[in-house]
Amino acid sequence: MLERVRREVLEPVIRELAARGAPFQGVLYAGLMLASDGRLAVLEFNCRFGDPEAQALLPVLPGVTRHLADIAAGRWQPRETALAATRAAVATVLAAPGYPQRPELGAAIIIPRDLEAGTLVFHAGTAHDAAGGLRVHGGRVLTVTGLGETVGEAARRSADACELITFPGKTYRRDIGWRETREARAGAARG
Repeated sequence: MLERVRREVLEPVIRELAARGAPFQGVLYAGLMLASDGRLAVLEFNCRFGDPEAQALLPVLPGVTRHLADIAAGRWQPRETALAATRAAVATVLAAPGYPQRPELGAAIIIPRDLEAGTLVFHAGTAHDAAGGLRVHGGRVLTVTGLGETVGEAARRSADACELITFPGKTYRRDIGWRETREARAGAARG
């Protein structure tokens, strides 16, 4: 799939930018959807990592900061076509009720200290109140990234931590990583 995305989406965009006199150098993030019939649809391009994307990728890509610094300085000489992830990561955004139009702010957030190892919690829309408590201060409140040897393990860690973190009206998608988890279960049942 990665090779297909590179061939059908990323390389044509890079060629077109160069043809228009705007050669691209940097990070190009493609937001994609995969249709049930296998067609790829491009939703967006970003020239940066968005928060949830970075919070899933950066913990599992060894040496990525060196590559990014070299790209920014114009001295990047790629020795590989892609950085290989050392493990799997699944990032789930916890959002405030009313997000994205009118997120409800001010609710107390409880993050248990004993979240499972292999779980990272990134703050986005949080703030401390006068007593030092954690409060909802934006629409995207937290991103909970589970790490594991497989996508299924990472998804389970993320989902388990999402259940343990509390604030009134907390909303999040419960289908993150579903396709990979389903395929892994099907493969295990066949094997």
